[in-house]
Amino acid sequence: MKSFLNWAGKAFLAACFAFLVMTGFCVLYDNTPVHYPNSSGATDYTWAPHFLYTELTEGAGLGRTNNEGLMNPYDYSDGMEIDILVMGSSHMEAKQVAQSESVAGRLSALLSGKHVYNIGVSGHGFTTCCANFEAALRRYRPSEYVIIETSGLDFSAESLNAVLNGTVDEIPDHSTGLVGFLSKNPFLRLVYHQLSGFTGGGRKILEDEDEDDVPVNDGEESAFDRTLMDRVLCSLRESAAAYGTKILIFYHPTTQIDREGELLLPDDGAARAAFSDLCAKNDIIFLDMTERFQREYDENHLLAHGFFNSSVGNGHLNKYGHEMIADEIYKLIG
Repeated sequence: MKSFLNWAGKAFLAACFAFLVMTGFCVLYDNTPVHYPNSSGATDYTWAPHFLYTELTEGAGLGRTNNEGLMNPYDYSDGMEIDILVMGSSHMEAKQVAQSESVAGRLSALLSGKHVYNIGVSGHGFTTCCANFEAALRRYRPSEYVIIETSGLDFSAESLNAVLNGTVDEIPDHSTGLVGFLSKNPFLRLVYHQLSGFTGGGRKILEDEDEDDVPVNDGEESAFDRTLMDRVLCSLRESAAAYGTKILIFYHPTTQIDREGELLLPDDGAARAAFSDLCAKNDIIFLDMTERFQREYDENHLLAHGFFNSSVGNGHLNKYGHEMIADEIYKLIG
């Protein structure tokens, strides 16, 4: 019995030591803050403020959230002058690259003297951004442009009706309960992610990745209802006009590389044309990154998505993708 207790005590101490070592390692490898509800409604949630985060599971990101828990190099104060507001999903949040390399960071450098503020947050796909649009305008009052990102153009009638009816599901708060507890420790969080991946949950459980950024086009000319989409865009236009600002929506298609090394882009020309027409009708600038992505790959062998430690040409925007998008936006509004 005594020998067993000695063994159990040593095993317990070894486990505690291993836990501390792995926690320290994950602080450097994958340290994501806990997120909390956003009372302003500009986003469904924000991260913990002034949190030093790291991201090495995809790309190589290191940065600090600002006082609002958003990915900006400076703090926000009430009434601060904002010229350009960037809205979007984890692509705009851009934890995988340095903040200076994100779309918002590069626009800040290109548009000297302009205040660019980034409220991109994981899980905030196009319909969620539309649902939060009025609140974002009310909170930040951008004087020139609101830039909205999307990686899909075809949305179900149900999701568009939810925007119009104000019934878009809000991303739940994960700061309490079991998930909240796991989120506070980077090692437990990573283990939870990995176990969830084996059971089909993936990283969505804790990070709310971009569920409504996935196009629903199944080969039809256009999967979205043009009338409903027109009403959504019209609503955005009217809200923007009330605040004296303009809207720019940019589309960055998901990509893949086939076995022959060819870049595969979605066959969504009809959807892009339809969406572009509706944007023009509603005085919204539409930027389609499809041709730029193809040209950069053909001429310079550059991919907009993927990193050295992830799938080739797939996943989040890399620094080249952010640079391409910022460059094209600058050409339109610079």
